[in-house]
Amino acid sequence: MTEIRPMTLGDVVGVRTVVEAAAEQLQRRAGHEPQPRTDEQREGLLSGLRRFVQLDPDGAWVAADGGGVVGMVASIRRASFWGLSMLFVDPARQSQGLGRQLLDAGMASASGAGVRMILSSSDPRALRRYALSGLAIHPAVEARGTIDREAIPDDQSSRPGDASDLNLVASVDAGLRGSRAEDVEYLLGVGAMMQVIDRGPARGYVVHRHRQLWMLGATDDATASGLLWRFLAEAGTDAEIWGLTARQNWAVKVALAAGLEVVPSGALFLAGREHPPGPWLPSGWYF
Repeated sequence: MTEIRPMTLGDVVGVRTVVEAAAEQLQRRAGHEPQPRTDEQREGLLSGLRRFVQLDPDGAWVAADGGGVVGMVASIRRASFWGLSMLFVDPARQSQGLGRQLLDAGMASASGAGVRMILSSSDPRALRRYALSGLAIHPAVEARGTIDREAIPDDQSSRPGDASDLNLVASVDAGLRGSRAEDVEYLLGVGAMMQVIDRGPARGYVVHRHRQLWMLGATDDATASGLLWRFLAEAGTDAEIWGLTARQNWAVKVALAAGLEVVPSGALFLAGREHPPGPWLPSGWYF
């Protein structure tokens, strides 16, 4: 018999196995050959899962039976903000109602939240599940591919950021979805890099690691565009940017100018505000 119960630290290795198997399935369905995860990436996933258990225990649940973990959900609560970070079911146990049960468990921690968000893949089952949960759908695209380095502007006005800039992060985010400062601090602690713009009213930050942009926030679209160019300047050969809705048209313009391919990628589901924040890019885990 399968049981839905709170996730524990003892579950995280089994949860990682489920996440990796389900993520590979999604990649294949999207027409991509999954790339093996590095030891660094696998340890990073374990670290993140442990943090969900320790920081957001009300939103972290597993589906488990005698054979171990077969599904998981993790959601975060930051003041009046709630976000669904992950929901995965073992491919061998899908279409058995476990996803619905896990979503119900994860959404229990959304009670009283002023803003709720879910960033979904293009999986039709996920889109249906989240649309029926009462959140409004905002179709999204992602940008990926090889960067045209000759297109990168010479004028890069940002500077490297660190933990001393967390007040800036909190201040910028106050006008977006709410502060992500404690999550930025965690990401910096596990190897992410940050670039900052702090010029009078033009303020913002971008957090990234290697070719992946992890989150971005700014006071206006022009500042956000400058930070996105800065990420591309440091990303090396290739880049990935996801979660781009119509409110991030500024980011789509930068991505196209940089030679990246823009393709449909799912949707952002939202409740508590009419539109997603504008000069903002979400983190897959921390929004």
